[in-house]
Amino acid sequence: MDTLSITNLALWTHIGVTDEERSKEQRVLVTITMEGDTRAAAKADDEKKSIDYEKVVDVVHALASTERKTIERLAEDVADTIEKKWKPKSVTVNVQKMIVPGTDSVSVNISRSTP
Repeated sequence: MDTLSITNLALWTHIGVTDEERSKEQRVLVTITMEGDTRAAAKADDEKKSIDYEKVVDVVHALASTERKTIERLAEDVADTIEKKWKPKSVTVNVQKMIVPGTDSVSVNISRSTP
């Protein structure tokens, strides 16, 4: 299976369990990996047969404009949107949040497959 990845997309969003934590924007990094068959796009060199990664980035930025309590919710929303809009065979979303002192980040990784 072929993969298309968007790695460490930096987003600023209001995210956190407490009202205080959500009161200011926080930086999160989002990595998205989509699996599918890219042979048709590669053979024809045809952008219409591939996933437009710039549009994926635009959609993820739009999703980040909505406040959420958890990185799990953000990851789910990104995965659900990608599944519905581009229908890859599978999508994996990793969201990292730099919040816990003494760590580089806290992250969640989810994978979804389309039937």
